[in-house]
Amino acid sequence: MNIGIIGAGAIGLLLASYLAEEHAVTLYTRQENDEKRTILRDGQESPVIRVRQIDRLESEDLVFIATKSYDIKSVIPFVERLTCPVMFLQNGMDHLKWKHQLRHPLFGVVEHGAMRVGPFEVRHTGKGRIRYGDQLIPALMQEQLRFECEPDMESVLLTKLFINVVINPVTAYYGVENGRLLETPYREEARQLFDEMQMIFPQHPITYAEIERVMLNTSKNRSSMLRDLEYGRQTEVEPILGYALRQATVVTPRLSFFYDQIKQKEGPR
Repeated sequence: MNIGIIGAGAIGLLLASYLAEEHAVTLYTRQENDEKRTILRDGQESPVIRVRQIDRLESEDLVFIATKSYDIKSVIPFVERLTCPVMFLQNGMDHLKWKHQLRHPLFGVVEHGAMRVGPFEVRHTGKGRIRYGDQLIPALMQEQLRFECEPDMESVLLTKLFINVVINPVTAYYGVENGRLLETPYREEARQLFDEMQMIFPQHPITYAEIERVMLNTSKNRSSMLRDLEYGRQTEVEPILGYALRQATVVTPRLSFFYDQIKQKEGPR
């Protein structure tokens, strides 16, 4: 396939480096120069990809949007005219609102760990899978990325939202790795967030034990929200905590507390 990837962050680079082994990949960024180059992943060079400015976005067989959620608004004018499938890969669920502006929107959840260590260099820090739905794309068979088509993608997104709401703000606020949330006093904070999420989404079948397994499996990881604060970047508190708060019809004091605290740590935007 001809595959376009919008965004040269950690996930965009990870996707491009692997997909280029089987497909013709174009990475769309805001940089001005068009070029052909490789991506360094874990010290290994990928096949050559094309890098183009986003305003030169062409019709592809499939386009991934791998930007942060808050950057989608600036991307929509370039993708809304496309007739091919366009797959969103953001955290949170705020980006669901854009599906009505595209002809063929898809949504995915990335369960890999990745860290961008240079302009075209990425480290694959944890192997997982990419779950997407609700339409199968048979050509997405890349072995290392493990694409899996889901019949109920909204439920998958909600599960990921629970995980992000419980883990990200507590680790970001206290500056700790994911595994510390299994310890006192962080465990109590995380559990309170989970309980409030259950009040907002009482029908969603997820247990706290499932989230604890994620904490254990990613115990040495620093959450994306924590890393964003450490590097002075805007966080995804809005599409994660903000989305949950906008769905709430009950009082959720801990969600509100962490939302306000992370916004303050971000500073003005």
